[in-house]
Amino acid sequence: MSSEERSEVIVVGGGQAGLVAGYHLSRAQVPFLILDASSRVGEPWRRRWDSLLLFTVARYSSLPGLPFPGDPEHFPGKDEVADYLETYARTLAQPVRLDTPVTGLERSDGSYRLDTAAGAYAARQIIVATGAYQQPYVPAIARKLDDDVIQLHGAEYRNAGQISGESVLVVGASNSGAGIAADLADGRRVHLSHGRKLRHMPRRILGKSLHWWGDKSGLIAAPFDSWRGRTQRNDFLVGTSLRQLARRHGIEVVGRAVDAAGRTVRFEDGREVEVDAVVWATGYRSDYSWIKLAVFDEQGEPVHRRGVTDCPGLYFLGMPTQYSRGSSLIYWVKDDAAYIVELVCSARRRAG
Repeated sequence: MSSEERSEVIVVGGGQAGLVAGYHLSRAQVPFLILDASSRVGEPWRRRWDSLLLFTVARYSSLPGLPFPGDPEHFPGKDEVADYLETYARTLAQPVRLDTPVTGLERSDGSYRLDTAAGAYAARQIIVATGAYQQPYVPAIARKLDDDVIQLHGAEYRNAGQISGESVLVVGASNSGAGIAADLADGRRVHLSHGRKLRHMPRRILGKSLHWWGDKSGLIAAPFDSWRGRTQRNDFLVGTSLRQLARRHGIEVVGRAVDAAGRTVRFEDGREVEVDAVVWATGYRSDYSWIKLAVFDEQGEPVHRRGVTDCPGLYFLGMPTQYSRGSSLIYWVKDDAAYIVELVCSARRRAG
């Protein structure tokens, strides 16, 4: 396999999870490479909508080894996060190979082979850190709308200038959907469809950020199978509540969207709304089709224990329900990364 470039460990994905894995690998003096599909570190953040602000303050938006710049108590914008990740990779001299999407992963001669658009790679151990936002999901009813109804997934939405017409429906009332609805509300009739009630939490409580309380109480880092962790299993809306969105921006909150025809969307309570545009803030689905290994359940999700699979040397990092609520949060992903890298080092020592 002389045509393959080899490394002790290869990390797939150069977002926050992959970069933190690189931080711990560097500290352990383990040779590694990070392969990323984007042309620039932080690019997925740059593609988010223009007005996006994190719901974690800068203090809780940093990675180990480099504080997030600016006031520790400000809520960073998406471009600030992208620039910070790029600076982080450069400052810590991370070996990131950009424009290198991985198209295949399989076992080969006791190690792993990765096929990419830039050639083949091989490594004894692999950390898959491709994140939670892989394949945008749009429900089937979208196909029932007329062609002249503008439709965007939340992943494609940048700003209100993309939307013409007066009546806009945002489907999905989680943090992304609520934020996009507020962004669209100036000068338009906006309906916001939600399928299940989400708990609401303000960004600050008694002058402290929500995540300060989550950190100090141990809730965010608590394993999901502990009593603290069980309280953190379900999603919640951070910041402006749906009631506040309705009052401040004139947004009309409606129920679950269940059907569509022409320019009309129908909701589970029987109501109907005629729309000029729909933004589908309906989340993402995992896409691990490039991994040719038997490590997935019937839904295509990795079978693992805190990111550790039954396939020796194959790990996952940064998944939303990996171990704790912190598993998919910028500041806390370091805990899972440290755990996995310790296992990487142990396997390396056993192999001699």
